[in-house]
This record gives sequence, C-alpha cells and structure tokens, in this order.
Amino acid sequence: MTGSNNNIYMPFKAVIEEAIDMGCNVKFFKVIPIPPHPPLSKGGRGGFIDYIPGQFFMVSQWGAGEAPISVTSTRGLQRHIEFAIKKVGAVTTVLHKLKKSDTIWLRGPYGNGFNADAAKKRDVVFIAGGIGIVPLRSLINFIQMHKKQYGKIFLLYGAKNPSEILFKEDLKAWNKKGIEITLTVDVKDESWKGNTGVVTGHLDRVKTDFKNACSYICGPDIMIEKTMKELTSRGMPDRQIITTLEARMKCGIGKCGQCYHGIEYICTNGPVYTYEEIKKRRVYGP
Repeated sequence: MTGSNNNIYMPFKAVIEEAIDMGCNVKFFKVIPIPPHPPLSKGGRGGFIDYIPGQFFMVSQWGAGEAPISVTSTRGLQRHIEFAIKKVGAVTTVLHKLKKSDTIWLRGPYGNGFNADAAKKRDVVFIAGGIGIVPLRSLINFIQMHKKQYGKIFLLYGAKNPSEILFKEDLKAWNKKGIEITLTVDVKDESWKGNTGVVTGHLDRVKTDFKNACSYICGPDIMIEKTMKELTSRGMPDRQIITTLEARMKCGIGKCGQCYHGIEYICTNGPVYTYEEIKKRRVYGP
C-alpha cells in the first residue's frame, strides 16, 4: 500500500503527532500526511491537504479495516489534520490503541462538505448532538475566521451527560469571541448547574429571525429529524437547513452499498444535504 500523487482512491500514510484521550470513548488525533500524498486542490498552498468542513477521510490500519471519519480541523488554521474518533466497533477500537509517532492510512478527502456560502450575511445557528460536534467544529472555526461575512453565530450543543461534552476549551474560546452558546445535557450530575433536556427544547434561547437565518445540524438521526422539523415550524426555509448524514457510510466511494438510501449513495452524493434536498431525493428516514 503506497501513497499517490494523482489518485485520491489510493491510501496514503500519515504519522500521529498527538493522541489525546478525551474521555467518553473518544480519542483526539492530530496527524501529518507523509509525502507523497494526494495533490492539493486548486488554491491549495503551503503543503496543506485541501479539504473543506463536512468532508471525511477513510481512516485505516492494516488487518483491522477502515472507517469513515469526519475532519474536525479547519484547513488554513492547522497544517495537520485532526480527527476525534469514538470507539464504537472493531476498527475504531484498534485506532484507539494508537499513540504518538504511530502511523495510520488515509483515503480522501471525500464528500461534498458544508456550503458555508449559504449562510453569508445571515445569522448562523449550529445545532449539535453528542459526537455531532466533531464535524461542526471545523465549520464553526471556518465561519469564525470569516465572521465579518456572517451575522450572529449561535451554538446549541447537547450531550447525554456533562462528562460527554467535548472540546470544552473550544467552547470557552468561542464564547469569548462572541458565539452565543447554549449547552444542555440529558442527565445532570451533582456538579451540573446548566440546562437539561434535548437541544430542540432550547431553541427559544436563539434570538434570531429564523426565516432569514441558516442552520447547520449534526447528531443522532432522531435528533436531526426532530430539529429540521422544529426549524421549519419556526419559518426557516428548507434550503437554509443543512445537515450531514455521514453516520450511514461505509466505503466512501459508492461501492459497498451500505449508505444507499432513497435514490442515491450518501457517501458520493453527500454526506451534506439541505432539508430541501432530503425531501426531494428521499435520502432520509428509517
């Protein structure tokens, strides 16, 4: 298995620069691609692998297989690529055993990514559930970098319990930069003095004109479905409700059929869709 300068379907090697246990079965990795790696897209410079928020890589280890993992870093902010990987199966269990200076293999980036232009000159409402904060972190940082092009920025983030809230330092930094953050948990502990309940139960805290705002959503299926319907009921147009469905993917290139739903493969046609596209193309549902 060797890297390639012209074929994004070939895996390439990367070295782990940092591996941090975030708790709640999530491990954070910073990786640096080892040349040769896939070419930079037009506009890429300075040795960066070019990708956009919402895209994903297939991450693998010999003998264990591979898994689709969303990028949580933001190209232009870091030279490395960042992943936050939840241990949920055989492949991710092996990945969790890796440490600094170990190597992994990557394919990609794949997927259409988030359309950040859809929110320009609008208020932006990020809504994350659990591990869904991972791909949204990339977009939050991107929009924060270009905040003059956007209106107010809100983040509603829900977790099962306080110990499962991820990127706590980022949350503090975003708050200092003016992002209005509402945290909530399903089950509180003795130390938790904040909100409880599902994220949709706290939408009243978002002081915006929903008809003219744009929302980006990521989380469990049931949370995504309920959130999209709630935003619609508040007047947000379907084309301004944007979500990612990457949890349904397996191979990343439309070969295994795992993510075929409705009329298309989510890995090759998505994983990011507007609510308008979801309704029209029937890519959502049980």
